[in-house]
Amino acid sequence: MIRRTLVQMTVWNSTIVFCLFVMLGGALYGLARYQIYSDIDRHLTSDIDHMKQVILGTGEQIVTIESKEPERYILGYWWDSNDTLIQPAYYEAQYLRLGSILRKKQSHRGPESIRMGEKTYRFVSRPYQGNLPKIEKLSDTPLKTVQIITEISAEVYYLNRLLWSVGIGIGVGALLSIIAGYALARRALIPIQKAWDKQQQFIADASHELRSPLSVVQGQTQLLLRHPDHTIEEESVPISAILKETKRMSNMVSGLLLLARGDSHEEVIICKPVRVDGIIKEIAQNMEPIMDYKQLRLQLHVEGTEFLINGAEDRLIQLFMILMDNAIKFTPEHGQIDLECVRQGKSVVVTVKDNGAGISERDLPLVFDRFYKGDSARDRGDHGAGLGLSIARWIVDQHQGSVHISSEVGHGTSVTIRFPMLVR
Repeated sequence: MIRRTLVQMTVWNSTIVFCLFVMLGGALYGLARYQIYSDIDRHLTSDIDHMKQVILGTGEQIVTIESKEPERYILGYWWDSNDTLIQPAYYEAQYLRLGSILRKKQSHRGPESIRMGEKTYRFVSRPYQGNLPKIEKLSDTPLKTVQIITEISAEVYYLNRLLWSVGIGIGVGALLSIIAGYALARRALIPIQKAWDKQQQFIADASHELRSPLSVVQGQTQLLLRHPDHTIEEESVPISAILKETKRMSNMVSGLLLLARGDSHEEVIICKPVRVDGIIKEIAQNMEPIMDYKQLRLQLHVEGTEFLINGAEDRLIQLFMILMDNAIKFTPEHGQIDLECVRQGKSVVVTVKDNGAGISERDLPLVFDRFYKGDSARDRGDHGAGLGLSIARWIVDQHQGSVHISSEVGHGTSVTIRFPMLVR
């Protein structure tokens, strides 16, 4: 699926980038062509509108153009009412061939291009305004149309070169668009790939964790069916095993549901001012019987009172119980657990520290992953699902806090949680 999505995204990204290249190249060529032709057309229009006849000091009458535009070589064509070309100065073949084309275009008022051989010309036509008496004398009939024409072969050549350059650029752009499209698709799919891998790992881990308790429940149930006449007391051992594994599966499913709802933002924590110091003291008091049973020492240190944070009391209790439960599991008999709550600046810092087995440097970055169990948990035969610290981090995140774990194998683990404090 990821590969197919990668191909589809590459095609889409490449198409979009290629279209951008085409639009940019087309806009560049269109702008250049418009600018060149508009300059030529403005020059021709200005020349034909300012054409007049003047008398030199020698008495010679000439046709001249009064224009501020830069000089450009032009040819003039005058047509009488019989569509006869008035040729005042020369009878060159090129001139006459152009005339045969222009004769049919006398009614075309706007600037227009014509091509003859390998050369391109641009011309403008206007009705005769009676301002050229010298030309009128060359014809027996009234003048009808005045045309001027100029060669634009050089401009067309450079426009064609530009078009070729744009085409080559678009070709190179097509190759670059494929490379860029693939790179963009790969980059966009990184979080999707990670999410997919995480989901697959999650399914595999959940299946693995559920297989063991289900096998136990199935096996113990089959043992019960072998002796249908036995009393509950006689079958208390398999029934106890079934209840234990059922409770384990129930806790696992509850944890998975909480994390899934948290991922989809369906689990909403309603926060209000809560005293963290009060929660810490309550937990320490409730844990005393367990500590005595495990032959562990609990060192409580609460520096100050009324450490208010914006939070949910039940979730905070769940958080601290997860940390205390982990500390108790991995601390040997006669070990010590330190529970501390202090103020640091504008934060409340809660620390749970033990002198137990510790966590290896290799496992430390992975302890918050779901279903992850370090070597110490496996060595001790711990039956937890590996969801506790994932839930703990989610609770900390929901309270805009931060959590940090430091540990050394054989010397214990320290978990530090920092919450923003409410200042009255």
